[in-house]
Amino acid sequence: MQVKDIYRWLDGFAPFATQERWDNSGLLVGSMSQPVGGVLLILDISPAAVEEAARKHCDLILAHHPVIFDPLRQLSPTHPVYQMAQQGMAAICTHTPLDKASGGVNSTLFDLLRPALALEASGQPLEDGFGMAVNSLRSWNAGELAETLKHCLDCTLVRYSPGSRPIQRIGFACGSGGSMLEEAIEAGCDAFITGDVKHDRWYLAQAAGIALFDCGHYQLEVPVMRRLEEAMRRAFPALPVYYGEANRDPVQYQF
Repeated sequence: MQVKDIYRWLDGFAPFATQERWDNSGLLVGSMSQPVGGVLLILDISPAAVEEAARKHCDLILAHHPVIFDPLRQLSPTHPVYQMAQQGMAAICTHTPLDKASGGVNSTLFDLLRPALALEASGQPLEDGFGMAVNSLRSWNAGELAETLKHCLDCTLVRYSPGSRPIQRIGFACGSGGSMLEEAIEAGCDAFITGDVKHDRWYLAQAAGIALFDCGHYQLEVPVMRRLEEAMRRAFPALPVYYGEANRDPVQYQF
């Protein structure tokens, strides 16, 4: 097994050619010809993830968020790329391709939200697959929806603005989807669910009467790693594949 075998398999359902122009998905550390004796699946490549990969004898880390995003102007011993190079590891990162792919981040999010929120089986895509607007089979108030999201997505907390009308048409987008709020409003959504909501977005939501929910970037995206683990185990039954212990919310909360 070589890195290129994993890369080709991943490219088959989350094509790297579909990444956004600002993205940096692909093989970011190592070479295609490196042998792979084990794979660690992680949302973010942190020093803790590199240490775990070394402990579990993984030659490849497959991550969602790019370990190199902006140009590196300095590489210190504390940087994960430096540490991976020291260990002779490779890194494949699939960011926006996995966000949009069938079976990817937003698809997994929909599968979680659909039974919890009584959503219809299909909806209207938002921003080329980065989200969806879909009708619920019941009406919600904002407090009920916030509580349901907290349990469904295993959130420590949910920040929300209640809106001004009953909620039945619901939009959602993984990660940091606040820039899609206007599109959700235009799609007739009564509520919009995302993460990393910036200050000005709350005021826009209030003015439009739409309920806005911030469930956290990590909470919206980490579920796909379990789906990826299952898919890899089916595709490569003889290859050790590990769901990273370092897949933990990096934020702590004080109540």
